[in-house]
Amino acid sequence: MARKPTKKAVLNVTIDESLADEVRLAATLANTTISSVVEQALAEQLKWERIRRDGLKAIDEYYQEHGYPTEEEMAEAAAQVAEEERLIDEALAAMEAERRRRYRTRDKTPDSSADTRRGRDTAPEVTPVARRAKGTA
Repeated sequence: MARKPTKKAVLNVTIDESLADEVRLAATLANTTISSVVEQALAEQLKWERIRRDGLKAIDEYYQEHGYPTEEEMAEAAAQVAEEERLIDEALAAMEAERRRRYRTRDKTPDSSADTRRGRDTAPEVTPVARRAKGTA
């Protein structure tokens, strides 16, 4: 069954030149038209805007039916989120420590010739800048 062609509208928009360059590049890389790239991007953005509006409407309807959270409930929820974030940070730190342990263990093995050939006799030093970039300083 053939798809019925949709009627197209012409819109005149003004956008930043750097964004226009990105749109042109995207069209070239996808071997399509600028209009197609813009249409797809707008459709995706509008889809997420509808989802967001629907979500906010659902939250408002819930609050209208069940009441808004009290300050005490909000504080409890904030504490729960803080605890979850702490647990995530703890897990990430443990994973990083394990990664470092494995890296050091690998370098101490008798056959570390592959690392030596690449000029790496030891694990790379983590500089304060690298730690700050990772948020660990």
